[in-house]
Formats: sequence, structure tokens, C-alpha cells
Amino acid sequence: MSRVAWLVIPSEPIGSVHPDLHGAFAEHLGELIYPGLWADGARGPHPAGLRQDVLRALQPLALPVLRWPGGNFADSYRWRDGIGPRAARPARINTQWGNAPEPNHFGTHEFIDVCRALGCSPYFAGNLGSETPAYLKDWVEYCNLASGSQLSAERAANGSPEPFQVRYWGVGNESWGAGGNMGPEHYAAEFSRYRTYLPEYSGSKPFAIASGPNSADFAWTERFFEYMFRNHGQRSGLEAFALHHYVWNTARTALDIDTDNWFATLTKAWTLNGLVEGHRLLMDRFDPARKIALIVDEWGAWHKTEAGKPSHSLYQQNTVRDALIAAIELDLFNRHAAVLRMANLAQVVNVLHALVLADENSCFRTPTYHVFDLYRPHRGARALRCVNLSDVVSDGGSAAEDCRALRLDRQPQKLRRVLGSASLRDDLLTVTLVNTHPEQPCELELEAFGAELDSAECVELGFEHIGDCNTFEQPERVRLLEPQILAALGGKLRLCLRPGAILRAQTRLR
Repeated sequence: MSRVAWLVIPSEPIGSVHPDLHGAFAEHLGELIYPGLWADGARGPHPAGLRQDVLRALQPLALPVLRWPGGNFADSYRWRDGIGPRAARPARINTQWGNAPEPNHFGTHEFIDVCRALGCSPYFAGNLGSETPAYLKDWVEYCNLASGSQLSAERAANGSPEPFQVRYWGVGNESWGAGGNMGPEHYAAEFSRYRTYLPEYSGSKPFAIASGPNSADFAWTERFFEYMFRNHGQRSGLEAFALHHYVWNTARTALDIDTDNWFATLTKAWTLNGLVEGHRLLMDRFDPARKIALIVDEWGAWHKTEAGKPSHSLYQQNTVRDALIAAIELDLFNRHAAVLRMANLAQVVNVLHALVLADENSCFRTPTYHVFDLYRPHRGARALRCVNLSDVVSDGGSAAEDCRALRLDRQPQKLRRVLGSASLRDDLLTVTLVNTHPEQPCELELEAFGAELDSAECVELGFEHIGDCNTFEQPERVRLLEPQILAALGGKLRLCLRPGAILRAQTRLR
């Protein structure tokens, strides 16, 4: 069995792990809204309205933020279509995703109801691609102005006399592509124009988020910031810059796994490490004080759509491998706690890397859901620097060339046997670890520099095979196992990590 040394350095904090790094994303796409969050009452056992079973499944995660209504859908969305009596709302066609019918039964008020049920902050992606600045301004006023205008009165008449106090506002989405096919300078000018008309109402100051680059497009970041600071300096009104990154695996379904593909997808997840460093390095040239936040607006695994589903639905299963991808990214966010402000998993129900899968009758939690649950203690704690002395197990397999094309020259993207992170809250140390090898177990010795570790409570993701997933018939096949107490030996912990293991150890420093 391979032996690995892992050193945590409590005296070298990285930064506070912002809770919004555990955010999620809900787009009008495939079966996410209908029937994932909204039942029409005509099919299945649920009455018309919000899917209470799905909300109950999500509530224990205490998601901090939820982004809506897109994605690509945002730059075609007319917010006024989704308010008022449902019978009077216009039916539309979702041109972004297969010309699917969009009844607009789920709109602004319904989304706010979801956020209130989940206890999370709403994040609205505004339409820059096909609507005017005035249209976006009116949406902000409708949501956030307490009273005194026609729009605030209209919100009250629609059942919400109190303002929604929406803080997070995206100004367009993927403006380099489906959000308008703009160059960075063009989009920077448009962002500045739209941002001018995002006022503060009732104490809710908009946190304006710009559409950032597609993965490794470093030129977009550089040219965007050059334009912004040349023309606006520190008066840009820009609060955050959004990076998108997917683990592309569109030639295979989530269930089609072999060793080479396993390493390829995990390595693609790890490439986000270099992308965060690279884009923040470019931002620092213009914003050395880091007043502008970097966020990962969309992230997750993008596999081939499952058989029997329309290709534009992006419905995919979720296996132990997807749980590892999620764990690698969440650990990576901890390691970059000093420079990352928010991250949103794509997506929350039924689409791409989902937390919950639902049909018209019932729902179940995915392996990725359990990873989010496992990693919750990191939220708000201080991330710590770790020294990882595990060996390299893969250069990415068949994806090596793609990964090398994405990386910074100084940041090799080879995959190590163990990846993980650590955080500290008072004297409670939380360490999360992933064994990236699908076939070989390893033994890890965990040590804290300058301190001794007490006995630890360990919780592990339970499964039989690395390709396991949950289903409607077997909803608990992959789950969190009961906590186990591990005794310390000489102030250190010795952990056994099975192939594909995801484990959380919590211990006190002394």
C-alpha cells in the first residue's frame, strides 16, 4: 500500500472560506424548473406549485446562494413574463435550449420563495444580450424598492409588499458567446453602461458581477480590465468578475467510466487551480488591492446526456467519480480562499452536475450532494496552507494535451494521488481528503506543524464501486457513513484511504 505524508500548517492561514463558495445554479433548462422545482399539478402526485419534496431534500445543505434564471437563458429572459397571475403569463419558447416550451409559471416571486425555503441569498442574472439597461433597472426597482413607485406597488399587488433585497446581480452571461458574441472591449463598454442603471434601493446595494472568460481565455480577462481601467479607473462599479469552467466529457455518459477516462476527468477538474491563479494574476495588475472579487460562476462535470433524454436537456447521472470532481473543486476553493468570493455548481436539480435528481413523482440525493454535506464545516473557517507529499499518479491520460494547453507554464497540472484542504475554527481542525486513484488504496499520515493532533472523528463517503450512483430504486447506494473515532498516535493521525475515497477528519489541536 502506498504511504503518503500530509502536513497542515496552522500558523499559515490562507484566508476565510466564504460560505458563498458552496453556491449553486438554477437555469431554465431541461427538467430543472419543470418538474425539478415546479409541479404543474397535472402529472405525478404533487399539487401545482413548488416541489416540496425537492426543497426538503435540499434544505439540510443550507446552500448559501442560488443563481437564476441562467446561464444562456438569462440573455433571452423577460422578467415581466414571470410575474402576475399565472393564467395571464405569456407562453414563450426557450430558444437557448431546444425551443422547449416556457410557460413562465416559475418567475421572480417563485424563485424568491425557493430561496426563502432554502435560506439562501438570491443571485439574479440580468439580461444584457437582448434587453435594455432600463429593463434591467426596472427589475432591480421591482425587487428592491420598498414603496413609492408603480413597480414597488405592482410587486405588492403580486403578493410581496416587502422588498426582496436582492444583492447579487449579474450583468449578462457568457457575453463572449451566447450572451451576445462580444469582444471583451465591447462587453466592458456594455457592462459600464448597464451598471450605471443599477441603483441602490432600500439599503440593498447591488453587487454587480461581470461576465468573465471562458475557462482559459486569459486574453479576455486582460483586455476587459485594460478597457475598464483605461476608461473608468476605480469608478467602474465592478464588484466581481465571473469565470466559467467545466470538466468536459461529452463523448461519454457519466456511467461510462474506465481508468483512462477517470484520470482524464479528474485532471480536468484540477486544471481549475491554474485558471484561478492565472486570471487572478492578470486582475492583480489592475486591482492589486483585490477590491474586485473573482468568482467561479459556473462549474461542474459536463457529460454526454443520458439515453432517453433530449440532448438539450443536459440530464446526466451522478457517480462516485462526479463526487470526486466536486470534492477536488471544493478543496481547491479552500486553497484559494484569499482570492475567491463565490462559486456556483451547475446545476442544482436534474441538469449537469446536479445535487438532486427528480422525476414527476419523487427525488433522491446524488453523491455530489453528500460531498457538499461533508464539506459544510469548512464554511466560514480559516483555510490553512498544507504540504502535499503524495506522488503523481497521472498526467491526465488521454486528456493530457488538453490539460497542458490550459495550464500556466509555471503550474503543472499533473494529478497527485491525494488532494485535499484544511481549515481551522478556533481549535477545531477540519481536513478533507480525496484518493484520486480508482484502484489503489493508500495510507496517509496527517500531521500539524507546531502542534499535536487529538483523536479524530472521521466521516467517509460510502460506496461499493467507483462507478456507483444513486437511483430512484436505490436512493442510498452512495451515502455518508456513520462517523468513526480514530485515535491519534504521537500527535499524528494515520488514515487509510480506499480507492476513490472522500473523507473528512475533524480533530482538536493541542
